[in-house]
Amino acid sequence: MSSQDLKGSNFKCPECGNQSIAITHRFRPPKLDDNRRWDVVRFLVKHGFKYQHISIFEPDRHAIPRFIGYAPYPENMIDAIEFVERYKEQALVRS
Repeated sequence: MSSQDLKGSNFKCPECGNQSIAITHRFRPPKLDDNRRWDVVRFLVKHGFKYQHISIFEPDRHAIPRFIGYAPYPENMIDAIEFVERYKEQALVRS
């Protein structure tokens, strides 16, 4: 199935019947009763971060941006707000 197929798909959760979304295989869900972490997940997904790789760049001595690694996804809301602001240009859906 292509990404175009996923965009127009209408998948429903088999347990609750709510609309489901496609998230990368890197996503590790919090425990079911960890509401704070689920709030962070919802916030990130709403702002276009579906647990895809987020690249970190730093300028070298010639001021040329160089890839240095991937940003870890935040686990609390304060860090999530900063994460969204810092990496908004890498969001899949901009809000």
